[in-house]
Amino acid sequence: MTNLNTATNYTVPSHVPAELVKCVDYNNDPALKLDPYLALAPLHDGPPVFWNPLNTRHDGRGTWDVARASYMREILADQETFSSKNCAGFSALIGESWLMTPLEIDPPDHGFYRSFLNPLFSPVAVKKMDERIQARAQELIDGFKDRGHCEFISEFARPFPIAIIMQLLGLPIDELDMFIDWGQRLLHGDTIEIQAQAASEIHLYLKDRIAEKRRAPQDDFISYICKTEVDGRRLDDGECMGICYLMFVGGLDTVASSLGFQFHHLATHHDHRQFLLDHPKKIPAAVEEYLRRFSSVTTARQVTKDIEFHGVTMHEGDWLTLCQPITSVDPLEYENPMEVNFDRRHRHLAFSFGPHFCLGSHIGRRELNVALEKILSQLPNLRVAPDSQVISHGGAVFGIAHLELQWDT
Repeated sequence: MTNLNTATNYTVPSHVPAELVKCVDYNNDPALKLDPYLALAPLHDGPPVFWNPLNTRHDGRGTWDVARASYMREILADQETFSSKNCAGFSALIGESWLMTPLEIDPPDHGFYRSFLNPLFSPVAVKKMDERIQARAQELIDGFKDRGHCEFISEFARPFPIAIIMQLLGLPIDELDMFIDWGQRLLHGDTIEIQAQAASEIHLYLKDRIAEKRRAPQDDFISYICKTEVDGRRLDDGECMGICYLMFVGGLDTVASSLGFQFHHLATHHDHRQFLLDHPKKIPAAVEEYLRRFSSVTTARQVTKDIEFHGVTMHEGDWLTLCQPITSVDPLEYENPMEVNFDRRHRHLAFSFGPHFCLGSHIGRRELNVALEKILSQLPNLRVAPDSQVISHGGAVFGIAHLELQWDT
């Protein structure tokens, strides 16, 4: 990745040593379009914690960035020192103050919300969803399998997980294209103005849906959180918005990102593809390795007090950027980290770590397993279309923007 340390249009706080300043553009560096993980790998040769003045979204100053998986684990586990409040910042984009719940809620209040949300995303609950997950995957595959080719991201990777979350929320599937458009603008818009407009449209949409479900509850997620009493009270509109917004955003891009990287790798590595065809029981292990190798989410934490963290002085109010794509290929954490190894024992951070371990991890894993099972069995000679361009991207969620695949029919 290009180091922009020669740039002069930034300021560095007085407590940041000059030798810890490293400018990295996770959004627009051209190297991200070729291979974002290869582009980020050189960061492991520098300081494990560095000040990046280009990360200005939270307070305009920059952030401490972390290049070591063990350090990231420490930060994610210590909510007293590293707060998650406002870490996503979508409400601030539109001048609101509700928090994405429980993502932006610190313990002990975080446990209040997890206590009644966890049962909705448990392995038992996901098992009840399995028929609709399998049916949706098959419906999409049927739309292109006899054609011999597809643009995988738009025809499967995005619509598959988004449709599942829409069904869970009780939202009409005929609005799928609108949801996909919102997701692209919110998470990958070229300007803050584009992202804010998408954030506002999503907010207004969910506000109307919450009001509808309060008036006429049905058998769906939004109705559940509107009518359920916890500790003798019902959630207010701000709490319902925070939960619904998180569920909405959480289903937009993370699984789609994993699917894109996963199937690009299988389409370009015949040996791994054939191994899974010959050993389908290894698919769950393959999913875990792909989650490790292609971890994609970037999140943030804010320092709550002046501290020294592994020799680095951090001040109260400093922000930290936690970029999983860096730590997923940390050579101090994983032997031969760039290599895909289905026998690897995992401690990956794809679903975060600590109190904020991903609420939807069981759904995500099931979607990825179903996709691998169904596509490999029906399109066994999958490959990247000759002369096509595979385009990757950085941003809040790293991913593949365009992937043309073909197979024999």
